[in-house]
Amino acid sequence: MSDSQTSGSAIAIVGMAGRFPGARDTTELWQSLLEGRESVRDFDDDELSAAGVPADRANADGYVRRGADLADADLFDARFFDVTQRDAKLMDPQQRIFLTCAWRAMEDAGIAPGPDHGPVGVFAGTSMSTYLLSNVLRSEEFADAALTYPVLLGNDKDFLATRVSYKLNLSGPGLSVQTACSSSLTAVHLACVALERGDITAALAGGVSITVPQTSGYRYQQGGILSPDGHCRPFDADAAGTVKGNGCGVVVLKRLDDALAHGDRIYAVIRGTAVNNDGSEKIGFTAPGPAGQQSVIRAALESSGLDASGIGYIEAHGTGTAVGDPLELMSLTTAYRAAGGPAPDCRIGSVKANLGHLDAAAGVTGLIKTALVLHHQTVPPQINFERLSPHADPTLPFSVATEATPCQDEPLAAAAVSSFGLGGTNVHCVLQAAPAPTVPAAEKAGAHPVVLSARDDDALRTTATELLHHLADDATAPAVRDLAYTLFTGRARMAVTHVFEAACLDEVRAGLRAVASGTAVSQGRPPAAWTGSPGRKVSLPGHPLNEQSHWIQPDLRLPEPGRDSIPQSPAAGRPAPAPLPVGAGRADSAQVLSRVLAVLEQHLDMTDVAPGDDFYELGGDSMLAVEVTTCLRDEFDVDLGYDEFTELHTAQQMAERLCALLAGESGSDGLVTVREGAGRTLFLVHPAGGTNFIYTGLAAHSRSAVPLTALSFPSDVNAAPTSLRALAALYLERIRSRQPEGPYRLGGYSFGGNVAYEMALQLQAAGEEVETLLMFDSYPPETYVGRHLSDEEFAEAFPLLLDAVGEDGLDARELREKGFYQVWKHNYDLLKGHYPDQRFQGDLVLLRAEEADSTVRLDTSLRMNLVDKSVWQWHVSGRLNVSKVLGDHFSMFAEGEPIRTLAAAFDEAVADFDRADARGAGQEEAPTC
Repeated sequence: MSDSQTSGSAIAIVGMAGRFPGARDTTELWQSLLEGRESVRDFDDDELSAAGVPADRANADGYVRRGADLADADLFDARFFDVTQRDAKLMDPQQRIFLTCAWRAMEDAGIAPGPDHGPVGVFAGTSMSTYLLSNVLRSEEFADAALTYPVLLGNDKDFLATRVSYKLNLSGPGLSVQTACSSSLTAVHLACVALERGDITAALAGGVSITVPQTSGYRYQQGGILSPDGHCRPFDADAAGTVKGNGCGVVVLKRLDDALAHGDRIYAVIRGTAVNNDGSEKIGFTAPGPAGQQSVIRAALESSGLDASGIGYIEAHGTGTAVGDPLELMSLTTAYRAAGGPAPDCRIGSVKANLGHLDAAAGVTGLIKTALVLHHQTVPPQINFERLSPHADPTLPFSVATEATPCQDEPLAAAAVSSFGLGGTNVHCVLQAAPAPTVPAAEKAGAHPVVLSARDDDALRTTATELLHHLADDATAPAVRDLAYTLFTGRARMAVTHVFEAACLDEVRAGLRAVASGTAVSQGRPPAAWTGSPGRKVSLPGHPLNEQSHWIQPDLRLPEPGRDSIPQSPAAGRPAPAPLPVGAGRADSAQVLSRVLAVLEQHLDMTDVAPGDDFYELGGDSMLAVEVTTCLRDEFDVDLGYDEFTELHTAQQMAERLCALLAGESGSDGLVTVREGAGRTLFLVHPAGGTNFIYTGLAAHSRSAVPLTALSFPSDVNAAPTSLRALAALYLERIRSRQPEGPYRLGGYSFGGNVAYEMALQLQAAGEEVETLLMFDSYPPETYVGRHLSDEEFAEAFPLLLDAVGEDGLDARELREKGFYQVWKHNYDLLKGHYPDQRFQGDLVLLRAEEADSTVRLDTSLRMNLVDKSVWQWHVSGRLNVSKVLGDHFSMFAEGEPIRTLAAAFDEAVADFDRADARGAGQEEAPTC
């Protein structure tokens, strides 16, 4: 058995518990899902004020006053769990609630805590303790107590699982599992592995996430992951981001054979799990990795031993982001189709639309929902969904149920769950419907011992009262043997115990009424062991908890950690810049630079950032760039886009660009006419080397009359855009200065085709028409996913590239000094850092080299994944029209037969353009024979 996946043995989910927005337990959660409720809600002025949000910030443009809060997060029964009042107050509510839910899950499973059932493991994940940051360390009493043991023990992630093991007397491993959003489903995977190995007899697995204060809302940042309107819309065309939710989920797991032998109630059976990490095979640390997602899905399917065609429901990670959801759908489609599935009309959903994103508790919440789908044989409606995202493949083998869908006519045999963590740890879990329960041996006439146990007399009376309510209806009440068996084997023995015998429900009710009224007389001590044939474990009310508020109120006068606006004063040690002049033309560059440096120092938490220091070399990344862009946009009141910011590496470059924006300046032209003509121009983007001489050779052999214009790479590579999207935007500015309106014709060779594709997406997003997109042997985006080459590694590969393009006689060192090397390396980095966030709505023509690239090994020399170029079909809604031409990727433009063949294929591809242009000019088309 590998570390990455289970062996396929069956693991039963025998218990579950949780606390969720708008739902106190899993029963209420299921009812909420069936009714299609959205538990993300608006926060009023009083709630925001109590959370410490100033009125001016709460009412500012872009501030979203919504979230999914967890009711009564301050409540905890400290006495029941033997926790002192001081420690309960210091303890992170995440740890308190997880401990409570662990207890409730054990009760639901009918497993009494303690050593009698063998070693029970605890596998759990939690989010950062914002209670520590926002409350404990901002209180007058504990502001200086960050390193004291009571504070650390109550708030550090390390003690989440081990506290449960200690308080419930569980002797299996207690492991805190931290893989960001996938933590809790990773915990489930590890629990399954431990069960299969025989290390434990049962496991508690899950996660918790509560961000304090819960009712603070958030500030929307363009380019970030949070929704601009506070609604999460998985898979939908209007999906624009996720929403933070708060909650906790725990499941109890046992080997299926053991669960059947013990008469456990089984919600569903886990047949296979897998976990992996993207590694560097993606755009950046926080980006999704399609290759890793597909790999983990395939591994889980293989380990399950189930036929993928039987999987009829998939609970997706589904965060509601415009980029992440289509990529996940692509990964699911690719992996399941390769395995022969999924089932016809397979449904797909995401609970994040209802509850928000529960971070460390997200995976287990999806698992609980999926287990209940199988248990109740009903797929709940997916809310906040109207039409599929246009970036998703419309031929998906999945459908989204917008109404509750019972599965009685065609029982749902299997389902699956995905959870993908920020940072790249992916988990997929395959479940099967629970087997039909075995018929227990015939119940012999006679009474069964009914054992009630509680912490004290009041709790015992409450226990009896709640059981009476539970047994009020004969139609839903369990058999007496099952009731007695569950209470006997599945409940802990506490300080106060009462026993009576009953042979029928009426006798049970009579005994419970006597206990509830305080008039009962115990009939002796419980037997040492259950005698007779075992019954089935059934759902019964748990021990009553007397929860009270344990909370440290912060001093709101102290600084708030993680405030989402930049400070009004610059970083320490730098004098405050004078106000910018209003209406004075171009802003003072020194003042702008000073303010930019202050913003960078604040977000990088550094001092003495120099104007020429590279933002990314100082530790900046894409997530931090979103924050800095937002701050600069607000600070200077300019329309600075996120993509535009990515090309600005230094404070000096940022200041110069801001000054230009403040002055209303724009860029320059960079277009080269390759062939003139009377029709619409076909704009061709240069390949990675930055030169356009190849198009001159093409035009010389082409008989088409389509006008050709090439786009030149910026003359200063150091000032060139540092993202492919930004380069595409720059080239579109140039094109639209000559041709303000569409339809547009775009194309390019190799790297140029990838840029042209991105240009087409941006034009379509702007409402412009793009005619057929033309590529000369461009590689699909999947080719470039993965780690970049270092400067040294690229330097080693560079001579091989020169040899491949037929320039082996040139001196590589001389070309490096002249900048040719820098341009090629720059554009290679752009490809490695880019993945499209949309699909092109139209056709794509690919002139494909028929020979394999033999001169240079692109996969090993340049770290490229040589996927088949037919993968481009994934990225277009229309047809992928492929025409093969002579040569390989590098020789297809070579003089002689290759360029003549290429020109002929090109002419055929643009023949419709020629005819359209001729009609537009009033010319007669030449007759054809």
